[in-house]
Order: sequence, then structure tokens, then C-alpha cells
Amino acid sequence: MKARFLLSSFTCLTLCITLTSFSPNTHSNIVNDILSQTNQFRRSKGLTALIINKELNAIAQKHSADMASGRVGFGHGGVSKRNEMAGNAIKSLSSFAENIAYGETSGEEVVNDWKKSPGHRRNMLGRYKYIGIGIARDRRGRMYYTQIFAG
Repeated sequence: MKARFLLSSFTCLTLCITLTSFSPNTHSNIVNDILSQTNQFRRSKGLTALIINKELNAIAQKHSADMASGRVGFGHGGVSKRNEMAGNAIKSLSSFAENIAYGETSGEEVVNDWKKSPGHRRNMLGRYKYIGIGIARDRRGRMYYTQIFAG
């Protein structure tokens, strides 16, 4: 009986930790920092600020959670499906891009790393109107990031 209780308690604790690790609300300060840093970078180049979009956030969050959990490998696999989902959320969608990263520990750090990469930099400075941001942590505590851009 005691072993069953301990097993049940451990299972519930593990489930709660897993669910909060993949919750977008857990990382809201980092999401806000990534949005702020990205828009500051865009404004420094004479571009308009991006508008955060809930549907794009959900798409980005799912991809980050999938990478963090190992359901998909780190990368852009499935990007066409995410593009299609973004098109369903934003009817006037004409352009789409995504940035991914893992390992950085702050919004400032991940945005600075993206700025140093020509492809990621091009996405951040592209002709987009909306942005979605998703963050998840794996079992070892590493952070996975997804930025989705839509115009």
C-alpha cells in the first residue's frame, strides 16, 4: 500500500513538472524579452515593430515543446505544416519564416545569437507584421526557442 502511494505521488509530481515545463506561461518573461529585443532590433533598422499573435504563439510553443520532449528532432522539420497552420490563423498570410534555437538562457542571449546568423537575422528584419514565440525546457533544463514570423 505504501509503495503504491509513493508511486502514485511520484507519477503525479512528474506529470505536474512536465506540464509546467512546457507551459507557455512559465516562460512569459522570456517571451516578452524576446519580443522586446526583436522589436528594438527592427526599430534600430527603421522597421516597424512586430505584433504578437496568440495563434502563432501556440504554433511556436508546440514546436518548442515537441523539440524539448524529443517528439521531433531539433530543426525545421514540419515547417510546411506550421506555415499551413499560420495561414489558417491569418487569412491574409503572404509570407512566413521561423527561427529556432536551444541552449541559450535568456531572451537577450537568444536574440543576440539570431542577430549574428545571416538567415535568422534576415527573418527578424523581414517584411512581416506578426510574430509568435514559443519556449520549452527539456528534462535537463535546456531551453528550446521558436520564433514564427508572418506577413
